[in-house]
Amino acid sequence: MNIEYLKLFINLSETLSFSQTAKNLHLTQPAVTHAINKLEQELGFKLFNRTKRKVSLTRAGQFLCNNIPSLLLKLDLVIGGARAVEEKDFSSLLIGYTNTYYEIRRFPIVIKEFNKLYPNSRLYLENFDHNILKQHLVSQQCDVIFPMQDSIIDSEDIQFIPLITGQFACITPANNPLAQHKALSIADLQHETIILFNANICPPRQFKLQQRIKKACPDANYLYTDSVSLSHTLVQGGLGIAIMVNLASVKDSSEFKVVPLNYPHQAPYVYGIAFLKNNHNPALKPFINCVKKYFVAEP
Repeated sequence: MNIEYLKLFINLSETLSFSQTAKNLHLTQPAVTHAINKLEQELGFKLFNRTKRKVSLTRAGQFLCNNIPSLLLKLDLVIGGARAVEEKDFSSLLIGYTNTYYEIRRFPIVIKEFNKLYPNSRLYLENFDHNILKQHLVSQQCDVIFPMQDSIIDSEDIQFIPLITGQFACITPANNPLAQHKALSIADLQHETIILFNANICPPRQFKLQQRIKKACPDANYLYTDSVSLSHTLVQGGLGIAIMVNLASVKDSSEFKVVPLNYPHQAPYVYGIAFLKNNHNPALKPFINCVKKYFVAEP
């Protein structure tokens, strides 16, 4: 299968415009059309629905779009690894993370400092939800991941190193009276619109808390999201109060306040780095040391 056709398919699935993809990839529009036609012939199913006015992914095309990027990245890493064997002067790490605001701020620092110390090593980032993170680590599609500790407990093959701790909080619109509280209880949320995460992206403790909130607040309205950033967007739009670990958020802004959520028997929420104990990648230990230095609690 032509790898370049697959990469072209990914670009087109993002632009949904044959002319824009042609421009992005410095090709002619007929060349893009030819490549997609050839790819569809080889696969045996249609990837796009096409009319004169609109291009959209088919269901099969959407499925391929959701899954092929990580496979292409893995292929690039395998090729890079083969090159490393030849050059004997190169190592790479594939890193899985969940794209919290904390990670968005910290990763550029870590990558910059790591590259200064180890210029012959390369870091690749992949964004997944917590459940997928563990799967990719166990299947060795990732070298290291950045999970909540409760996502990987009872995994004897995985080494977990704690980095920071946090607690559950209510991300509250600044104009909501609850934003003025120093702390909130679940009972305070009785008649609010509460923004929760879809079950498929929840670490275990987050999921249990959400179930507890829904049981305690049957009259509340509920919205569900697939990401930290979308939850914040809904809060900033004044649509409700989001529940998440405070280290996934940012400090208070002009649009929202981060108010601790207090309830009985709440233990600190531990976030850290995890890797397989039998991973002997030479870049792993230096990267972990760099992470320990720069993934720290923020003032």
